[in-house]
Amino acid sequence: MKRIPTNVDGLDEVLAGGIPEGHVVLVSGAPGTMKTSLTYHILYTNAVRGTRGMYVSLEQSRASLMDHTEGLGYRLDETDGNLSVLDLAMLRKKLAGPAEQPWMDLFKLYTQGIRGSFDYRLLVLDSLDALEILAKFHEPRQDMFSLVRWLRDLRCTAFLLGELPTDGGGSGSRRASFAKHKEEYLADGILHLRLARQGEFGMQRQLRVVKMRGTRHDTGYQALVFDGGLKVTRILA
Repeated sequence: MKRIPTNVDGLDEVLAGGIPEGHVVLVSGAPGTMKTSLTYHILYTNAVRGTRGMYVSLEQSRASLMDHTEGLGYRLDETDGNLSVLDLAMLRKKLAGPAEQPWMDLFKLYTQGIRGSFDYRLLVLDSLDALEILAKFHEPRQDMFSLVRWLRDLRCTAFLLGELPTDGGGSGSRRASFAKHKEEYLADGILHLRLARQGEFGMQRQLRVVKMRGTRHDTGYQALVFDGGLKVTRILA
């Protein structure tokens, strides 16, 4: 099976080499758990190695995203044109008129249309929650099914960012918050990020591969740290 490496130290070992090509992966977590950083890292490091990727933002402006990622050391000019960032909210504002383009149509129009001139193999949607609200999903389960099926037809590896409420690191809260995402059964893979209490005052970012079809993997939580780059390590008591 061909895989897309995450290029995160320790994570590709957990995933037996990376994300199976063509998978639709839900990356869920509370604010501040590095969902954006993780998925941008995957796109950026693969782009540097020649694999094209596109990051579609519905909430954060392109300028804000660039400030954040370049502050982590990810310089867009080092990708040799293999990474594109699409600010869909700004684009829709420019196209605003008497009959504004529906959000879902706009998302599909640009993500599919760009393939003709920019044949990306990796796609990030930030975020799934924003698209659900802006596109006014009337039948969320059916609408989500149609979206995931459409993404599979694109024949790329897609990452969908999903917001979860802060759970304080408790496993009971985690199970409850997972129920928020009706698309879990549709996704080929799920990465869950959380902030867990460490000691009396500290907090630690942690990552868990909840599922990844076609892969035998550890299902326990790992520490997610940024130290000159993203790394996944065993949690030390």
